Amino acid sequence: MKRILLLYIFSLIFHLNVFAQNKEKAGPVFIDSAMAVPSNSLSKSKLVPPSTAFKLYNPRNRGINRIVPGKGLPKTEDPALQKKMGDIQGRSPILNFDAVVSRATPTDPTGVAGPDHYLNAWNSAFSIWDKEGNQIVPPASLASIGGEFSNETLGDPIVVYDEAANRYIISQFSDTPESFLIAVSRGPDPVNDGWFTYRFPTDGVLPDYPKMSVWGDGYYFTTNKNSRTADESPVIYVMERDRMLEGESARVVAFPLPGIETNGFYSPAGFNSIGNELAPRGNSPIIYMQDDAWAGVSEDHLKIWLVNVDWNNLSASTISESQELNSAAGVSPFSASFDGGSFSNLAQPGDAPDVDALQATMMYMTQYRRFDSHNSVVLNFVVDIDPTAAEHAGIRWYELRQQSDGGAWSVYQEGTFAPDSRDRFSGSIGIDVRGNIGLAYTVLDDNPSNPVFPSLRYTGRFVNDERGVMTIEEQSIIEGESPNPNTRYGDYAHLSVDAADGITFWHNGEVFRGVERVNRVGVFRIAASEPNDIGVTSLVRPVDATLGTSEEITVNIRNFGTNAQSGFEVTYSLNGGPEVTEIFEETLPSATAAQFTFEETADLSEIGETYTLNIFTSLTNDSDLENDGIEVEVSNLPPNDIGVTSIDAPITGEGLGSSEQVTVTIENFGGESQQGFPVQYQVGNNSPVNETVTELLPVGENLIYTFSQDANLGSSGRYNITARTRLEDDFDPTNDSETKSVANLDCIPEGADCSFGDGISYFELGDILNERIPCGDGYIDFISSSTELDRNEGDFTLRVQSYFAQEDFEQFSMWIDLNDNAVFEDSERLITSEVIPEANTWFEYDFSLPANAALGQHLLRIRAGDTRYDGDLNDPCDVMQYGTTHDYSVNILDSSLDIEDFILNEAELAVVTEENGVYRVIMETSFNEPLRITVHNVLGQKMVENQMVNQGDGYVYELDMSYAAKGVYLVRVGTRNVGKVTRFIVR
Repeated sequence: MKRILLLYIFSLIFHLNVFAQNKEKAGPVFIDSAMAVPSNSLSKSKLVPPSTAFKLYNPRNRGINRIVPGKGLPKTEDPALQKKMGDIQGRSPILNFDAVVSRATPTDPTGVAGPDHYLNAWNSAFSIWDKEGNQIVPPASLASIGGEFSNETLGDPIVVYDEAANRYIISQFSDTPESFLIAVSRGPDPVNDGWFTYRFPTDGVLPDYPKMSVWGDGYYFTTNKNSRTADESPVIYVMERDRMLEGESARVVAFPLPGIETNGFYSPAGFNSIGNELAPRGNSPIIYMQDDAWAGVSEDHLKIWLVNVDWNNLSASTISESQELNSAAGVSPFSASFDGGSFSNLAQPGDAPDVDALQATMMYMTQYRRFDSHNSVVLNFVVDIDPTAAEHAGIRWYELRQQSDGGAWSVYQEGTFAPDSRDRFSGSIGIDVRGNIGLAYTVLDDNPSNPVFPSLRYTGRFVNDERGVMTIEEQSIIEGESPNPNTRYGDYAHLSVDAADGITFWHNGEVFRGVERVNRVGVFRIAASEPNDIGVTSLVRPVDATLGTSEEITVNIRNFGTNAQSGFEVTYSLNGGPEVTEIFEETLPSATAAQFTFEETADLSEIGETYTLNIFTSLTNDSDLENDGIEVEVSNLPPNDIGVTSIDAPITGEGLGSSEQVTVTIENFGGESQQGFPVQYQVGNNSPVNETVTELLPVGENLIYTFSQDANLGSSGRYNITARTRLEDDFDPTNDSETKSVANLDCIPEGADCSFGDGISYFELGDILNERIPCGDGYIDFISSSTELDRNEGDFTLRVQSYFAQEDFEQFSMWIDLNDNAVFEDSERLITSEVIPEANTWFEYDFSLPANAALGQHLLRIRAGDTRYDGDLNDPCDVMQYGTTHDYSVNILDSSLDIEDFILNEAELAVVTEENGVYRVIMETSFNEPLRITVHNVLGQKMVENQMVNQGDGYVYELDMSYAAKGVYLVRVGTRNVGKVTRFIVR
């Protein structure tokens, strides 16, 4: 323990020194060069077939940013959330094809459309297609490019099209030695024009997760390397574009990211210039989100650095912090962290593994385009929109604008796209030459009644639509057939804008067919491309409400075509009755929308009736009849009908107190706004709490109401809470109330009576011999007592005694928390309801470890008691009326495994309490490889997962629990296979 104390003191000094540094501007930290190695055209080369075997590429053994449990906003609903699907009818994909079927894990799908070809790549191969979806270069290893690519297939490919130069660029990384490999086509034909290839060194560190972008003065790469020293190490690389396009020797210069907050996995992005007009030289932006759930970040924001490369004097080049776009600048709070930093996040249908949500990543690409009046860039990243411990992935997207070159960037619009209960992630976003935005992504839903395997879909918006809203109804590229058999997904998708027309989006993403990973390309267009195309997109009025005999019918009409239109017919019919046709007299310009109100009204006066309206346009030579009209239902609602739809707080957890806020959601199901209505809640059979809601509740909307009188949930146990509205003349009392069960947990079942001798009085397992166990309050923590269990042996015997036994009523059960999530699950119960037939007598019981039982240290729980009385023996957290609960530790090893596992078995783990809710986790061991740390609460929720590195004498991790709820937590440190665990208490 003395060495652990010394390690603690050293790490504290190191920690203070690190945080004393503060850089805002930096120069180059690495300069090198590369020779151009020409290679033949692919049409004249012998193509090397790609590997078809299963391979896990570049395993994600990296940590994520240091997350502080309980810290960060928003605490409630995402403030930028789009709750409803867009109502403009979308267009099906123009082209839809499999780009590759592979077993590479993940595939890293990427691809771009040049003037005449679509070039796609994956781990670690490529192929080339014509614009009709015909493959003209079959799948070939990246090594087929030749030159510096010869015999190189490490992967992480990126493909871009440099529109200003009419060149394709393909990149991958190498570890022989660590470097970027870049191939630049000699012209716009990737099949016949040949390539210039380069190998740019990266200072001896693999440039993990590289993302390429084009700017006026170079080809830029962001990386996930040197994550703990990203503010001083080379992590942003710039290659000399001008010379590479000529096939000349070129230089590379690399910069740190001064002021960045990260010490694990991270992925910033460079602005990628698309369109015929290249971005000007200099002031090249690099952008990254900063989540206030991370240590060292006080407010959610987008951080922008500017890189200025002086190719005449590289030592004079700089990177500097430029802007932090926070809430005052239009960036709403977001939660970009999942599962405490774990890479296993989103549930799939069935029992498939959870999928990586790709957190802490600026999704590829960040597209920059120049317009006459401004410059725009669009970007996206995944966020968790569920403020509870559950997770719901949505896509936070932005359009930033710059009014003049070199000026400041501002938020023009932001949105969070999550219009229903399904997860959406792995987004890729683009902006076309007319300012329309396309967004494609992966959809996933584990709902057993309507499951969705990983599938590819898209949405979008027109340039003049309401800001922050994806107004186009979601369209499908492909619906997945199978779950992902691995947690790794992506690691990215790639949407590009066709260089030939500037308006067609090509998206490449990953789905699954059995064990195969399929890269699917979907091609779609938002901008008008046909001359004559109009249609009704949505009903403005009436809406569901209390309706009358003369309701106006108002609709939105959009001109999807390139020609202005006027004098066309607009028609509606009610419940399939006679058609009402009128004329739209105004001029509707291309790519605009207008409202139209029929002069003839409709009788919708019957209470409780749902009416069907069919509304459509009639235009001569309309090119797309499918988007001419809509069918919509409108209900005449009873005037008075409200109810509680959910009880949002309190929630089950540890340490609930005598003053817990009660928060409910109330919805207006009726046809009139409501205000000043009664609402109440009741805990169990206690007296109800009655209050009055003074806020206005409009038709069809809901409000969140927090009672001024709190609930007393201070005692451990389960509480039933019922909340209801009490509106006078409420039409449907059945939807007035909701009931919720809330438990105050500690899973330390104190309070059982063992004074009559019930429970375990003697326990023996391996090296543990615990005799004459005192009664206490029914629970005792013996986790300092430990024994080894050799998994290679499989079967074990324990012995117990009880001071009490009668017939077969005295029983015991035993668990081992094999997954170290602080929950003793049914699957971890190794002994169930075994009878102790006599008092004061040793009895032996056999149990077996699963063949795949996790190695390392785990908690063991044994409970015994009289099963005739209150308390569930097989609920590990329940308090038995008569009995005991005891916890021990076991160290599972496997004598058939290598020496490294035994080194960790001998490690010592400690948690040192500091001030202000900070704890220091220390493990002393001679083991030197990176380890994982996880922290769980007693609900089994993962609060933290990260990487630890040996600091010389051991491993140290600062754990900030100052925002976390009071209670008991379980920390584990180890490899994926072997670990040590211990408990600590946040008070």
